[in-house]
Parts: sequence; structure tokens; C-alpha cells
Amino acid sequence: MDPKGLHGAIAPVYTVFDETGAFDENGQRAFLDYLAETGGLTAYFVRSGLGQMYAFSYEEVRAITRIACGHFAGKAPVFVGTTGIWDRNLDRRPDPDVFLEQAVSLSRYAQDCGAAAVVHTMPEAITPVAHEGFDDVILRYFEAVTQAVSIPVIAYQPPITEEPYRATPRLLARLADMPGLAAIKASTLNAEYLFNLAWAVRDKNFAIIAGCETVYYVALCLGINATIGQGCTTNPRVIRAIEDRFRAGDRAGAIAAQASVNRLVAGIRNVTEFTKRYAREQGRAIPVYTRRFVNNPYWTHPDPLSEAEYQAAKALFLAETAPYA
Repeated sequence: MDPKGLHGAIAPVYTVFDETGAFDENGQRAFLDYLAETGGLTAYFVRSGLGQMYAFSYEEVRAITRIACGHFAGKAPVFVGTTGIWDRNLDRRPDPDVFLEQAVSLSRYAQDCGAAAVVHTMPEAITPVAHEGFDDVILRYFEAVTQAVSIPVIAYQPPITEEPYRATPRLLARLADMPGLAAIKASTLNAEYLFNLAWAVRDKNFAIIAGCETVYYVALCLGINATIGQGCTTNPRVIRAIEDRFRAGDRAGAIAAQASVNRLVAGIRNVTEFTKRYAREQGRAIPVYTRRFVNNPYWTHPDPLSEAEYQAAKALFLAETAPYA
């Protein structure tokens, strides 16, 4: 059940929108081509957090699934975010039965399209019913999803996940025993928490994905072999160098690559806009627009980059990535 591509740099693919905020299928294909040429990637995760996963309609999830799986068929693994439709407004949760039904049907569609795995956020959209605790909700949700498909399922805990829905080591050990659940992407900068999760599943056939690439070196020391973060889409070769040097026993080189990754994360504001603008400069027909939420107090959008900010970010990007080209 282990999905292909569950190691190294996995790109959280940015979603391409046109000037009206509509999903741009041609622009998305152009962006996938750009990513494929950057080198260093082992898999592609569409409808990711950085791809504005909460902004998708049901049909748009199907569209990006169809496009990405078709684009990389026979070439590279594609992971698809197939959680039900919700804008993550905590004051306006969806109908839980509809949400779960969508999660199942989208997962089956991704499987039919050739996805290597499906990715589901911790089910914050579903609240406990009588005599249930939050762990019960999480287990019930992932049991339903894993039983619906035969491809691996990956749990995803974004950094904004509410505390009751966050995986404890004890809960993760139970999830890891669930047939069909292959991994969790844990987005955290807390090394102690990451260690405790890794220790809880150390003897199980279950993977942890570091959800923050700024701690990838630490994750490798814990036996964690994959990362999904903004740098995996923007500067995957540098992240690949962390792992390659670590495996070769070149710890100083791995730490130096990690330092470059961290400087890029700290130095590039609005990384999705930056990457799209840079890809356009490389000849790709990729719009740089985003899709804005309306009346959602739980989601904010970064301000557009000024020309001076973009040029400064590009100078940093070129300097830090040059040794790994």
C-alpha cells in the first residue's frame, strides 16, 4: 500500500487562476510543465494547502485531478487532496454527511484517474456526536475513506489545525494500524512533537511527512524521508540536496543546504506569486492571480509583491539555488 514517491521533495502544487479567479486549466498544465523541468521532485500534490485547497468547488477538484493525473501518467506519482468541500469557516461547517460523501466520491474519482494516493486533512468539518470524542471522529472519518478506495490514503495536519483534531502520539499509533492509511503529513516546527510522532510509529509500516521543509534535516535524523513545503515547489533541488548529502554522510553539506532552504523561506514573501512570476519569466504562460475568499474570517491573503520585493526575492532565489543547479 505504500504510495510511490513517498520520499524526498513532494511539491505542494500551486493552483493557477485567471484574472476573474476562475481555475485556469491551460495555465495549470503550463505550471506542471515548469515544475517537471525544475528537477528534484519525486511527486506532485495537487489541491494542496499552498494551492488554496479550501477555495475549490467539487467540479474543480475533479478537474485538477483529471489534469494532473493525465499530465503525469506513466511519468510521476500524483497525490490528490480529496477532502470534502469546505472553505474552513469554523462558524459555517458543512453538513457532515455531505462532506464525507464528497470525500469518498472524490477519492474514488482520483483513484480512477490514476492517482498514486489521496490526501485528507484532519476532519475539522465534522464535530463529535453523542458519546463521541474527537479521536472517535478522526478514526471514523479515516476508516470510511480508507475502506472506499484501494490506493493509499495520507492524512494531512495543516499548521492551522484546531487542537482537538491534532494527532497525539497515541492517536497516531492507532491510525497507523488502519489498513490503507499510509502516512501523515504533519506541518509543525516543533521538533519534540515531530520526534514523539515518529517514535509512536517506529515499528509500524507507516510514514511521516515533514510538513515544514525548514526542519527537513531534523526530520531525516528521525528517519522521516519526505517533506512537503513551499520550497518543494519553489526550490526543490536545494531540498533534494539536503537528503542526498545526508544519505552520503555529508552532514555539513546537508546542513548548508538546509540553511539555504531556510533563508529562502524567510526571504520570499508571497511565495506562490513569486514562483508564478518567475515561471512566467522563463517563458511559461502562467497567470499570477489568486482566488479570494468572501466573508471568511479564518483565511487571509498576502498582499501582492511590489516590483522591488519581487526583484529582491529573485536575487536571493538565484543566489541560494545557484550551487544546486
